[in-house]
Amino acid sequence: MDLYAAVAAALAGRGLELAAPLCVPAYDAAVAEALRLPRLGRAAPLALVVGNTRALWPRFLAARRAEPDPLDRFVEREVAAALADAAPGIARAVRFAHDAPVTVAIQRAAAIAGLAHLSASHLSVHPTYGPWIALRAVIVLDADGLTEAPPPLPPPCVCATGCGPAFAAALAAGVPSGEAELRERWRLWLAVRDACPVGRAHRYGEAQLRYHYTKDPAALG
Repeated sequence: MDLYAAVAAALAGRGLELAAPLCVPAYDAAVAEALRLPRLGRAAPLALVVGNTRALWPRFLAARRAEPDPLDRFVEREVAAALADAAPGIARAVRFAHDAPVTVAIQRAAAIAGLAHLSASHLSVHPTYGPWIALRAVIVLDADGLTEAPPPLPPPCVCATGCGPAFAAALAAGVPSGEAELRERWRLWLAVRDACPVGRAHRYGEAQLRYHYTKDPAALG
C-alpha cells in the first residue's frame, strides 16, 4: 500500500473517511501567500484534503463519554493518531480548518482536489454526500505528490433553482459577524444546505446540526 492509501485508510478508520490528494502547486497558485502550504523541501509534496460525513458524529460522542473533548480537539487527536499509525517518522505539516487565524483555504483546497464542488453560495458539495460533509484539514507529507490538479468537478446543480434563493434570503438577514449572531440566524444558513438537491439521504441529524452551527453543549447529550 502506498503512503497516500495508507494514510487515507488510517483516517477512514477513525471516522475521517473523506480524503483526496491535493496538488500543492495548484493550490498555492490559487490562494493568498498567507494561506499557502509548506513544501517540506519538495516542489510538489504529497498532500491530502481530509473531511468527514455524518458518520463521525457517533464516534465523537462515544469518545466524549470517556473523556470530555470538543469536536475540534477530537479531530486533531484522531488525525495525529492516524499519522502516527500510517506515516511514522515522516515529516509532516497539518493545517486544520478550525485554526484561528485561518491558515488554509479549505474549501478551495477541496475544490482543487476534486473532493467537493465549491458553489456560488459557498457550499462545498460532494458528488455523493452533497453539502452534508465537514472539511477538516490539509495534511502535507514529506513525499512526492501531485504535480497537476485533476479536472474540476462539474457543478451539481443550478443555484437559481437550488440553493440560490435560500442563500439570498440568508444574506438579506445579514452576514453574521460572530458566533452570537450565527446562533440567532443559523436556521437561515441551514436552509441553504437543505435546498441542495444532492445527498439529501446523508443529511446530519438534529443534534449534529445544532452543534455544528451553534456549538451548543446541550446538543452533545
